Amino acid sequence: MHLAESNIQSTFSISRFNEYYLPSVNRSMFESIDSKTQYDKKFKEDFAKEDMLQVIVGLDSGLLVNYLIEQGIPKGSIFIFIELDAVLKLLNIDIPTDLKDNLFIYNYDEFTKIFPSVTYGIYILKNNFKHHRSLGATSSHLPEYSILNTQIIKSLEAEHLEQNLNSSQQKYFEEQFKNISENVLPASLLANKFIGHTCLVVAGGPSLDDNIDWIRRNSQSLFIIAVSRIAGKLYKEGITPHIIVSVDPYDFSFEVNRGMMSLADSSLFVNSFHVSSRLLGQWPGKSLFMDNKYPWQLENTQNIKTLGPTVTNASVHLATKMGFSNILLTGVDLCFTNTGFTHTKDSVESTLGPNLGIMGEWVETYSGEKAETVTQLKFAMEALAGEAKANPKIEFFNLSLNAAKVDGIHYKNIEQIILSPSDYSPSQLLSLIPELSSEDRKQDNLTSKNEIKRLIATLTDIIKLSEEALDLSRQIEDEKATKNKAQQNIYKIEVIDKKINQNYSSVATLIKTYGFPEFAAFLTTKKTGDWDPKHMLQMTVNYYVAFKKVSKKLLLLAEDAQERLTHRLSELSQDADLEELVSYWRKEQHQGRVNIWLNNHADWQTYSTIKNNSKKLEDYNKALIAISHEYQEQLSIKPKEYIDTVKKSASMDNVFEKIIVLIRDNDHTGLIKMASNLKDIAKEDESARRLYHLAYSHQLLLEHKQSQALTVLLALDEHLQSEVELKQICLLALKLGNIDAAEYALSKLSENIDEYIPQHAHILKLQGKLQASINLYLNYLDKYPEDVTIWLKLGSFMIEIDQPESAKAAFYHALQADPNNAVAQDYISRL
Repeated sequence: MHLAESNIQSTFSISRFNEYYLPSVNRSMFESIDSKTQYDKKFKEDFAKEDMLQVIVGLDSGLLVNYLIEQGIPKGSIFIFIELDAVLKLLNIDIPTDLKDNLFIYNYDEFTKIFPSVTYGIYILKNNFKHHRSLGATSSHLPEYSILNTQIIKSLEAEHLEQNLNSSQQKYFEEQFKNISENVLPASLLANKFIGHTCLVVAGGPSLDDNIDWIRRNSQSLFIIAVSRIAGKLYKEGITPHIIVSVDPYDFSFEVNRGMMSLADSSLFVNSFHVSSRLLGQWPGKSLFMDNKYPWQLENTQNIKTLGPTVTNASVHLATKMGFSNILLTGVDLCFTNTGFTHTKDSVESTLGPNLGIMGEWVETYSGEKAETVTQLKFAMEALAGEAKANPKIEFFNLSLNAAKVDGIHYKNIEQIILSPSDYSPSQLLSLIPELSSEDRKQDNLTSKNEIKRLIATLTDIIKLSEEALDLSRQIEDEKATKNKAQQNIYKIEVIDKKINQNYSSVATLIKTYGFPEFAAFLTTKKTGDWDPKHMLQMTVNYYVAFKKVSKKLLLLAEDAQERLTHRLSELSQDADLEELVSYWRKEQHQGRVNIWLNNHADWQTYSTIKNNSKKLEDYNKALIAISHEYQEQLSIKPKEYIDTVKKSASMDNVFEKIIVLIRDNDHTGLIKMASNLKDIAKEDESARRLYHLAYSHQLLLEHKQSQALTVLLALDEHLQSEVELKQICLLALKLGNIDAAEYALSKLSENIDEYIPQHAHILKLQGKLQASINLYLNYLDKYPEDVTIWLKLGSFMIEIDQPESAKAAFYHALQADPNNAVAQDYISRL
């Protein structure tokens, strides 16, 4: 690695607040403000959260873990500290016995052995985890921390994605329960209806901007399937997609995708069964659902499935099932642009600027260049390749040269595409979808209520059976139980298990799938041969505790769905209390349902319940105006949660760590792109300016241009030159014989960091500034009298300038610190 290596020293300092710390790790950050005050500001709120997995890189010389021990660990939380080997060897931290199951300290190798695990996986599955950097790790002077932090982030992200892909996400089922009232017509109504036709799938990648004019000009000849986040952009451009697709279950999906609401009268919404209920519940237009309507119907091959991992994958799969013979892709880039952008103009992401902080991997584009991508998009590429392979009769083309190359999908220039007028306009497509009358919706809601009623009865039975099994297990555990009685109880438990898993098989499968985190406690790392009766009994207890606990959770979801269906039925009635409906819409953040209600009750003022009641008429008018205004606010509020997530990944701290990794890997391509992208931002942002000089200088080093690399670093404003840049200036200056530049860098470094004082003194000696050099050595040794190496250096220096008495004094000091030091003894004997 070209970057000047750090030097973690064993010397401890004591701050004026009587806190011991390693200056080589924490510099002087605890000299002006004590650690507790700083930690209260940075960590207190997060560290106080219950049921969280907190992963922290760095210990701050042990002060951070001591702070945590003093604060106490919240109920259900686990804290993992990962520290550099060189630092751990210098620390001696005693973890209290009562915290040994909740507080762990590892080096990187130890961390990778224990992570992931079932225990930590539960936190990650629930999204109950957070990553932090200690103050020392946040500081930029130790490149090892940047590299370590990047590795930890990658481990966390990979495990999070793995849990999302391989485990049942409870959020998906929760949204499916909420969507039962809206998921009425299946997407299979579109199956094989468009054989021989061409479809354009439009996603939100930057290449969409290159083709937007072509799409507008040819919109009459295209059948357009658009992902939900860019539907609003298309609408503004005068383009009406035939179909809008959305799959994301999270609440902020509404804010990100709300532009599609303008197309409710002109486009068909095709949604996954688990799409955000805020989005689907406020959609006033026609919609079709993919997969299953009911969560306990886990297999239904009749409907079109939702294939991930992204909405683009789901859209392409939908297009294949609709029968299209040619599928064109635009905005399906699956990688970053050269300038670091991931999304089309005017999107939330692009308005925040290029995201240069994500540490991805390189893929090849159709133009033959290298572009960066992230893990999820890599999975999306693999899934698209699988889709193309599974449909060899369909021709797939990507319309962007800058998109990531995917097996089975070829590049095609838009000028080469020959289009015929489309047989279906968006309005004609909508006419193919049955119009649901109030009576149709009423019957569907009543059917769903009966289905859920049966589910509630089944869950109630399973809870009772689980309680019976647990009671039988307790009896077996009783020391007074006879062997014969225990065998009888084991048989009874087996009968219960058979009844649950055979009589209620579909619901039992739902319980196990939805309750994966709870059933993880049932899993064991012991080999079958090591199972003793006590261990097997505990597994049985864990198993039925999970059944009971998860069944109760699902019971709440089922009851919530029943309440929603009851309100949906009320929405269809002329006699329902509007104010009660408005209150429920507010509770669910479904204020947009007012438009659906108004569509069904255009003549509401003539209803007999309010026609001759002026007070009620006035109250209804006020309620409708208020709820309509609230919905308009929903359509304009910025998606703060999502914006904060994007901003965090694009932070300059992350950019710095990425540069450090690129330097470590001698990644010339990455450094060129990074320097190029930072150059413009650097004009307005000082943090970016510093990082531009750092990246560009190391790019030049890889091009064997050492002199130019030094010039670039020296050109950085003095107040922006951190320890990293100053160390590199010193290293390059010495290599190039530029003593003055090296002295400049070391003088700046030694102003606040004692460990550089001896090096500064040595440079002054080389420059012939002997007294200044001696003064620096003495100042340093006055503070660190135990530093034998520097006493020896000072003694040798005194000999060189013919000061034997001073030399002898220096060697005697060395012997005071290390009485058996052979070098000092030899010098004294010679003197």
